Amino acid sequence: MGEPMSNLHNYNHYVSEFESFGKNGASEYPEWVNTLRRSALAVFAEKGFPTTHDENWKYTNIAPIAKTSFKYASDKLALDDPGHQVGSFMIEGLEHHSIVFINGKFSKEYSSIDELPAGVIVTTMREAVRANAELVKKYISQYVPLENNAFAALNTAFLNDGVFVYVPEDVEIDKPIHCLFITSKAGTEHYAVHIRNLIIVEERSKVRFAFSYRSSDENQNLTNVVTEIVAKEGSDVEAVKIQKESDSTYHVENFRLHQFAKSTVNVFSLALGSAIARNDMSVIIDGEGADCNLNGLYFTAGDQLIDHHTFMHHIHPNCPSHELFKGILYGNSRAVFNGKVYVEPEAQKTDSKQTNRNLLLSDTAVVDTKPELEIFADDVKCTHGAAVGGLDPVHAFYLKSRGISAENAEKMLTVGFAAEVTGKIVTPEIRRYVDVLVVDRLREKLGSLGLPDIVHN
Repeated sequence: MGEPMSNLHNYNHYVSEFESFGKNGASEYPEWVNTLRRSALAVFAEKGFPTTHDENWKYTNIAPIAKTSFKYASDKLALDDPGHQVGSFMIEGLEHHSIVFINGKFSKEYSSIDELPAGVIVTTMREAVRANAELVKKYISQYVPLENNAFAALNTAFLNDGVFVYVPEDVEIDKPIHCLFITSKAGTEHYAVHIRNLIIVEERSKVRFAFSYRSSDENQNLTNVVTEIVAKEGSDVEAVKIQKESDSTYHVENFRLHQFAKSTVNVFSLALGSAIARNDMSVIIDGEGADCNLNGLYFTAGDQLIDHHTFMHHIHPNCPSHELFKGILYGNSRAVFNGKVYVEPEAQKTDSKQTNRNLLLSDTAVVDTKPELEIFADDVKCTHGAAVGGLDPVHAFYLKSRGISAENAEKMLTVGFAAEVTGKIVTPEIRRYVDVLVVDRLREKLGSLGLPDIVHN
């Protein structure tokens, strides 16, 4: 019979979960939060989960997620050896602030948030709603539309915890902030972890983030994230996402960035794990002279499906944006890239470049790529392109002519293919960490012999 026209069949389950949530974890929140939650649940009820009949989900069948009755993650979920596991997911060689969540719950014991500049707030969403209610109320859900966005609506309905950061004007945080989210399993149940992150960076301030999503074991949980970042005029922000959950999990994130005049934002997405992973990344460039770099790398193997949908919206003139996403596909895996650059009539002198390149390492891997430009200004410099194929035989011949085996030549060229895009990460220690994760994943799937480390000039 094929896939249903709508995925509403599990709605009653989420209503029941919502009612239980309201009596427990949600009960201590103010009424304006509960009103926001109820309205979000109503939005979810209207259409349910998307299907492949929806244009934006045409190549990504999330029926396995829609059909699973995920339970809301409770305090009963815990790690077997939290000290060791949290330590193994930290970024070596990087002096940083850290805030840790285990199955969606803040872990004070393993977090380290100290010696922050005056006025800086790094805390949990739960605490921010209590202590910084006006700030949260002003920005929460302002930049992520819930209509036709089931996962964002579901996240908002179960809004409970995540990272809240506020950086006042003219402040530079010298140490990066590492936000670590770990999931684990408990018996045969499948759990949903709804994470809500809100970052506000005021004028002329500078901050670096790493958002890590990891699994302590092979579980089939759903990690459902909404991240909203506001970068005010003249600010400088880097946000690096690292998704390396187990290959049996499901991961969805709605990432929304709103940046203002003369701000500089660098965003990087690394997607290595999950059976199905979807990243919706939207950037609103809302001020003249703002500069955005949006880059990413995904590696799929086995039967994995990793999907990136990006949207770059130019509203004002003289704003450059650069976007490079690369994919390495192996086995029977599949990847989707859909990137759109939208230029308003007022956005003259826009300089935008969007590129998607995909390297197929097997005959059965599939990629669907669709770069788009929609331009309503006439004085712009905008380009886009996509490429799908195997390794360059000329490059492979060059290496083999110097005594390198065909297998090792393939591995070396694959590492070089990845290195171009990881080199876009600004913070050296985070870049080195990402490089190690990429090479480790390639060695896990392709074999370690002849596979070199990534070295940047």
